[in-house]
Amino acid sequence: MFAVVTTAIHRLQSPERVYRRWQGPYMVCAAWLGLFLAAITPPHGTGITVCWVKQCTGISCIGCGLTRSLSCGLRGMFAESFSYHPFGLFILALFLFTAVTSLLPSARRRVAFWMEANPTLFNGLYVGFVVAFVGFGIARAMVEFLHQYAAL
Repeated sequence: MFAVVTTAIHRLQSPERVYRRWQGPYMVCAAWLGLFLAAITPPHGTGITVCWVKQCTGISCIGCGLTRSLSCGLRGMFAESFSYHPFGLFILALFLFTAVTSLLPSARRRVAFWMEANPTLFNGLYVGFVVAFVGFGIARAMVEFLHQYAAL
């Protein structure tokens, strides 16, 4: 157990992957795609559920509501954005930052230097975000499941 904790702490302090994790090519593609989808999607959805988990089970997946949240946030409808998905505004800010820095090479270098100089902070934020995002998704699914089960 001690070895696992020691390894985790060492990885949090390691600067090798910090910039790639937050601003790498996959993140840049995800940011531009997310912003494009947010721009073309109506803020309150199209009325068609595209989530196969929701269609099959009736229970929201971890990311259900995220596109609508991004769409509302992009249009300044912050309360609605938060109600669709509480992580939408954070992800929108991250996507906008990533998209803007992808267009400015000098800013990318400064951001890379800053992130790699503070690996514990950025790796910790990454782990914290993933744990909170997945935790929220599981908690929401459990509440919906219990609500559906109680209705039977």
